[in-house]
Amino acid sequence: MNFGIKINKELIENLIIFLAERCKPLYHTKMMKLLFLIDQESTMEKGIPMTWLEYKAWKLGPVSQDIYYSKNEGYNKFSNYVSFDKKLKNNSVLVIPQKKFDDSEFSEWDLEIIDRVLKLYGQKTSDELIQLTHNKDSLWDKTVRRAGVKFSTSNKTSDEVLNFIDLIDNDDYKKSIYFSTLENLEVKSTL
Repeated sequence: MNFGIKINKELIENLIIFLAERCKPLYHTKMMKLLFLIDQESTMEKGIPMTWLEYKAWKLGPVSQDIYYSKNEGYNKFSNYVSFDKKLKNNSVLVIPQKKFDDSEFSEWDLEIIDRVLKLYGQKTSDELIQLTHNKDSLWDKTVRRAGVKFSTSNKTSDEVLNFIDLIDNDDYKKSIYFSTLENLEVKSTL
């Protein structure tokens, strides 16, 4: 289940604003990859993803459909926080903050993880980040291989969900944090 938008919408909105402020200009594809890398780093360090967005294995890497479709008119779930400029010559989509970043949704630990990811990957291009997420034995690669997904020019998406628990499979303590938090989110989402 995708808890990200339902449970962490304001955190995600502010994270997108932060990325747009720190990675000027920030384009939509790069934003998607940075969000994934932040969730990946958070899971490996804390045992849980920061946003709880659901990512699927698509041809160009991990994609949160909520984030992907937000660039389309009428589908932007974050319209009070960010807008998207699709009028660029190279078909890129620019992320434009509509508010100032508010750090109240983030712990100091979260901000350290975000800063670390931005220091490592913030200057990379979208294409470089796509390649990075396709590395052998990456979460995307393992998911695609395990499911036997075959991409082509006509097939660029799949319904295979990247499972962050695979990142911490050998760490019982972090797995207990993951499943405990997941259980709390499931309860919270029904309220």
